[in-house]
Amino acid sequence: MGKNKMRQIKLTNTLSGKKDLFKSIEENKVKLYACGITPYDYSHIGHARLFIFVDTLVRLLRFIGNDVNFVRNITDIDDKILKKAKDELGDMMKYEEISSKFIKMYNEEMLALNCVKPNNEPKVTENMDSIIKFIEGLVDNGHAYVVDGDVYFDVSTFKDYGKLSGKNLEDLMSGIRVEVDSRKKNPGDFALWKGNEEDLFWKSPWGYGRPGWHIECSAMIKEFLGDTIDIHCGGMDLIFPHHENEIAQSESLTGKTFVNYWVHTAFLNIDKEKMSKSLGNILTIKSILEKYDPMVLRFYFLQHHYHKPMDFSFETLDSAKVAYEKLNQIFSNFDETEAKSESKNKITEEIVEALCDDVNTPKMLGIIFDNLSEIKKDESLAKSVLNILSNIGGLKFSPVKEKEITSEIEKLMQEREEARRNKNWELADKIRDQLKELGYEPKDVKIKCDGKL
Repeated sequence: MGKNKMRQIKLTNTLSGKKDLFKSIEENKVKLYACGITPYDYSHIGHARLFIFVDTLVRLLRFIGNDVNFVRNITDIDDKILKKAKDELGDMMKYEEISSKFIKMYNEEMLALNCVKPNNEPKVTENMDSIIKFIEGLVDNGHAYVVDGDVYFDVSTFKDYGKLSGKNLEDLMSGIRVEVDSRKKNPGDFALWKGNEEDLFWKSPWGYGRPGWHIECSAMIKEFLGDTIDIHCGGMDLIFPHHENEIAQSESLTGKTFVNYWVHTAFLNIDKEKMSKSLGNILTIKSILEKYDPMVLRFYFLQHHYHKPMDFSFETLDSAKVAYEKLNQIFSNFDETEAKSESKNKITEEIVEALCDDVNTPKMLGIIFDNLSEIKKDESLAKSVLNILSNIGGLKFSPVKEKEITSEIEKLMQEREEARRNKNWELADKIRDQLKELGYEPKDVKIKCDGKL
């Protein structure tokens, strides 16, 4: 949007450890990559938090005038997928049946949450030539070595190892307590290629096998975005070892800076406990969307800053639902074409300024709720706020459907009206509360002194 082209944004950059002014490699063009799913199970709400944030960032960058090339991968071959195929289908080579099932569900969830599609969403299995070529380059320049059909990255050859996570290589080596593969040159060396003797998966210069986890992202970034990109997103749990290893292998191959801005979402807990299978508290997106409007979940995550840890609870999700419905009552009166209205005023300027300051969505919503009475009265202002909520926040609003009046509800309404005619206010209030619990809001009219309406 032309009016906003001169705006600049700040992002919390894990690499620098501070909030940096964002400057793209090429003016008004942004190369952005986000780590996608490993489809061995239903996506959980931690994924939702990351993908809603990335979507909001992409929308913001485009809103202020950037052409964003957004790539998000899918790791559709992995130890967990193979195990699930073996456990559930009796054959690990049926892994595609497992990955296809969960990719389909994931795509439906992203659509429901109104996340824009990436420009490219490459699958590992469809990019094997690029991955093998990348590994060959590392072997040829001495940063990787082959052992019995496996290929490992030699961490000792990359002097900046640990620059993202702040971990010291020597400390990492001394801190390793698990049994170390004696074939490795260093305990911290990681697999680029996992060979096998059964001629399974893909043929490579080192024999049949499949790629390690870390190399996949590096190879696909190089293939779809180039040697150096502007922004790489992911959850904080990926900083080490995944993103650290991406840097090591990419910069060892190209000799160039891999990523200028590393942007990570903070941890998400469930009722103050870390979400994990061992605790049995994994909450899937599917389970939430069975009970809540997808826009309520999206709004809920917008209420929290991406870089701050958050604690999920159904109590706070229910509060978010109430707040979202307040906005829905106002903005559902306009159709989608009116969400493209754009006008500058003090309130919308404050909102966009908040978003440009490290994608501060909680502040955006705070400004809107603080000015809700004014927004309600001014249609032009309402449309310009809706423009931001729709095109940056990714929120959709729809008219509230009239609920069917059942015979039970009809009976309660008649009993309440009779109580009001008899001035039995206590009973009328009690029935009103019953109706509210059932999702109905009685609308009262004044009763005249003679008891007639």
